Amino acid sequence: MPKTNEEVEELLGEWAELLQITGRDPYRVRAYEKAARSIGGYSKDLRELDDKGILAIPNVGKNMLGRIREYLDTGTMHELEDLREMVPGGMRELLRIPGLGPKKAILVYDTLGVTTLSELAAAAEANKLQGIKGLGAKTEENLLRGIRNYTQQEERVMVDQALEAAERIIASLTEGCSFDEIAYAGSLRRMRETIGDIDILVAAAEAEQIMDAFASMARVREVVAKGSTKTTIVTRRGLQVDLRVVPYEAWGAALIYFTGSKAHNIKVREIAVKKGLKLSEYGL
Repeated sequence: MPKTNEEVEELLGEWAELLQITGRDPYRVRAYEKAARSIGGYSKDLRELDDKGILAIPNVGKNMLGRIREYLDTGTMHELEDLREMVPGGMRELLRIPGLGPKKAILVYDTLGVTTLSELAAAAEANKLQGIKGLGAKTEENLLRGIRNYTQQEERVMVDQALEAAERIIASLTEGCSFDEIAYAGSLRRMRETIGDIDILVAAAEAEQIMDAFASMARVREVVAKGSTKTTIVTRRGLQVDLRVVPYEAWGAALIYFTGSKAHNIKVREIAVKKGLKLSEYGL
């Protein structure tokens, strides 16, 4: 991804989160989120595009063009700066915690003055959240678990450590499950220097046995989510691992898609569209 695109993606994503926190129109929030994703996955550098070229990016309209052009010309977005002044520092990070949306975040801030993860954790551990209308002991428990997972997932590991963990998981599944193909994907398959989480892809006719075996491995500390085609766990060492099961006929396309990167996937889909084709993780 071009560096400028990455910067604008981050700024528009921040704008969307600040709009959420300040209770603005959900439609505007989604508009900024969509524009951020489109720009982040766009293969051409924004600095090399004229206004017409920027407007050709999906989900970028004239208003968004003005924001982008201001940043390209001045290095800042003044309305974003104004929004930042309205929101206490640290509030954005609170939205990363599952179960703590903008309404609850504002409620906790108004009642207890909480603006950071450490303050939120301290309030939950002291059972102070239970005194707020609409929150209770279960909410505190869920938030504390979410904070622990988020904090641990923020810590990236070296590629050799992630590779060892992935190979152990694959070996464990190979011993007890029946499938056609299995491989690690994502940034680990791309051999990035550090890894945030591990993606494992399996091709099989039946997913249930594989999901059960994956979720019950001895190295699992917590099952974050368990579904029919995707399960997410956190290992005892704090690594998040996502397992996806696809039909055998989708194996090649799925391995390309889940290996990424995002910019690569966007480019490949653009090529497919130009040829009158539609490409997804399930194939052409």
